[in-house]
Amino acid sequence: MRLNLYLARAGRGSRREADEWIREGRVQVNGVTPQGFGEPIDPARDRVTIDGHPVQLPDTSRYLAYHKPPETLVSRRSQGGKPTIYLRLGSRAQGLHAIGRLDYDSEGLLLLTDDGTLAEALLHPRSEVLRRYRVWVTPVPDTDRMRRLAAGTVVEGVAVAPEAVVLEGIEKGLGILRIDLREGKKREIREFARSAGLNVRRLLRISFGPVQLGILRRGAIRALTSAELGALRRLAVPRGARLPRQGPR
Repeated sequence: MRLNLYLARAGRGSRREADEWIREGRVQVNGVTPQGFGEPIDPARDRVTIDGHPVQLPDTSRYLAYHKPPETLVSRRSQGGKPTIYLRLGSRAQGLHAIGRLDYDSEGLLLLTDDGTLAEALLHPRSEVLRRYRVWVTPVPDTDRMRRLAAGTVVEGVAVAPEAVVLEGIEKGLGILRIDLREGKKREIREFARSAGLNVRRLLRISFGPVQLGILRRGAIRALTSAELGALRRLAVPRGARLPRQGPR
C-alpha cells in the first residue's frame, strides 16, 4: 500500500494532506523519513508515525484466545460423535479458524481468527513462535528420562526436539513438566513422552508466543489485547520472506 493512501485510510486526513505531512518531514516509516509520497509499505509489519505518534489502520478482523477443553476436536466435522470446538462455541465461532491445533485429549490456549494471512504467517516454521505446555506424566521422570525427553524423537519422519524441558514439581505421584516447542507437529509432546518411557496424564498449553492462557477458564473465550496482537504481528514472517536465521538461543 502506498504511504499517502495508508495515512488517509488511517483516518488522519485526505491523501493531499498526507502528501503535505510527508513533504514536511513529519512522517517516518520504521524510524526513517521516506523518500516520496508513494513509498510502498506493509501495514502488517511497518511502523508508521506522524510527529512521533503511531498511525494504524482500523482493524475489523477478530482475534480471540480460547481455553479449549479436553475431549474436544479442533475440527469443523465431528468424528464418531465427538464434540468440536465449533459446536461448543456455536455462533461465536462463525468465520473463525484455529491457529494451529490441539489434539482431542489436550487442552489449553488456542488462538482463533478470521485473518488467514496472519494465521498462515504465525504457523510458518520461520516464525519460530514459542509454544509452552505444562504436562503431567507418570512415572516421575528421573535424570535419564529427562535426558531422553530433551533429545527428542522422530515425528512424521522428521527428527525433532523440544526447545526446553523442565521438571517443575511433583504432585500426587505425577511429574509436572514444562515443555517448550518452536514448531508444532501432530502429537509431538506425546511422542517425546513415549520415547522416554512416560505416560501423559494431562497436557495443557499455557502460552502461544506472547499470549498467555492465564486464568481463562475451560471453554471461555476472550479478545486479544492490542499489545498481544501487535506482538504476534511482529513475530509473523510473511509468505515468501527470507529472513536471516537467529543465533543460538
